Formats: sequence, C-alpha cells, structure tokens
Amino acid sequence: MKQSQINRLEMFQVTNDYLDTHNSVWNTIPVLGKYKNQFASIIEALKEAAGQQADARVFIGKSLQSLKKTIAEKMDILDDTLEAYAEDTEDAELLSKAQNSVTDYFKLPNEDFETKTKQMIGLLEEKATDMADYGMNVEQVEDAKIDLDRFLATRGKPRVYRVASSMATKEIDALLKEGGIVLERIDRVLKRFKRANSSFYNGYLASRKVIDN
Repeated sequence: MKQSQINRLEMFQVTNDYLDTHNSVWNTIPVLGKYKNQFASIIEALKEAAGQQADARVFIGKSLQSLKKTIAEKMDILDDTLEAYAEDTEDAELLSKAQNSVTDYFKLPNEDFETKTKQMIGLLEEKATDMADYGMNVEQVEDAKIDLDRFLATRGKPRVYRVASSMATKEIDALLKEGGIVLERIDRVLKRFKRANSSFYNGYLASRKVIDN
C-alpha cells in the first residue's frame, strides 16, 4: 500500500472506532446503522487486501480486549431493549436471558464470551421484528455480528456471519473510493447532531481528518 492509502485507511478505522465508542448516541437511526455496517465491511475488506500485499507497514485495528469491550457494550444496549420487551410481554424465560450487563459479557473467558454472544444474537434476530416499536432494528444486530466476526478473526478462528461479497475482489483504490462515498452518506446523516449534540458531532469531524505521515 502507498502511504497515502495507509493514511486514509487509518482515518477510516479511527472514524469507525469513534462511532463504535458513541454507539448509544446514534444507534436508533436505522439508515445510519446501514451505512455504518457497510463502512465497517469495507474496512475489513481493505485490511484483507493489505494483508494479501504483505505490507508490514499496515497495522490497524483494535486490541482483542478493546474489541471485546466494544461488543459487550453493544450487546448490553441490545439486551436492555430485549429486557424491556420481555417485561412488557411478561415472558419470564426471555427476561432471564436478557438480563446481562457489560460486565457479565466482558468477564467471561473468550470461548464462553463467543458462545454467549452468538446465542444472544440469535435470540435478538428472532425477536427483532416484534421489538421494532422498542427501537430495535436489524442494523443494530448486524453491527454486533460484524464486530464478533472481527473478534473471531483476531483470535485466528473462522468468521461466523461473513457473507460472500463483491468487495472481497475489489482493488484497494476501489475500496477506498467506495469507503469515501459511504462516509459522505454518514456525514450527511450526522449533520442532525451539529446543534443537538455538538460535542459528539465535533468529535466525529475530528476523527474524519486524514493525518499525513
């Protein structure tokens, strides 16, 4: 990869990480979840393309523990929605499964963490349509699935949810161009936070800056 390509990929990753960190601010906006998932998939395709080039200069991505924490935080938000639904429908069995905190996930050994997360994702997918009125949408679940696949790949294990995509065969320049287009769509949606949540919005703009090395 050229240095300019590496710099842009690093900006993509910083921006994606920022959105992950502030997931609770925007995750009830379905179209933004859709764009975010497209963006994350493009980043993963770029990393694979860089890896195929065996470019030792490319070192991008969260540590395993950091990624585990991000997944735990996202699952906590999803489980809270599931818990509210279970209470309203008086489903005691579902309620007992939904009462999980960030700590409940994060403290688990990695193998148990993977198993529990996959089980809860399956349950959330099963109930997603019924929970639409509670702010649940498919994109939120897809976001967690993308991160869990990253976690598995980081541990050297096969991805569970990866679906064959035309992105896998694209060149780095094409992927960077596509990522830029998706990012511009995210930019437009996030403008609603310019005054409503200026701290979040300004932080997002800062993450979007490409740093030349």
